[in-house]
Amino acid sequence: MSWHFVQQGKGRPLVLLHGIGMSHAAWNPVLPFLARERRVIAFDIAGFGQTPPLADGTIPTAENISRALAQTLRKMDIHEPVDIAGNSLGGYLALEAAKLGLARSVVALSP
Repeated sequence: MSWHFVQQGKGRPLVLLHGIGMSHAAWNPVLPFLARERRVIAFDIAGFGQTPPLADGTIPTAENISRALAQTLRKMDIHEPVDIAGNSLGGYLALEAAKLGLARSVVALSP
């Protein structure tokens, strides 16, 4: 399963993860500004927006969701650790992604 995303800009990837009950659209006000300097990828987290839930039988823990993010990034041919900014649930997931070695750096807003 791949996650739905929108992306803008060029350069080193910056992943944006939204809060609970939201979608990638939560980042729309800042996306154009960030994209001036970076390749910005705003995802719909598994089970939100246009991204389906995790596979049947997979418990939606922070670790499992972060592993699903890693799979999506690999499908996008992104194999190096990325910078991640997340708000609320997205901040919590960004911290979990860092524990898994997926994040180069993290900004977690109200995780």
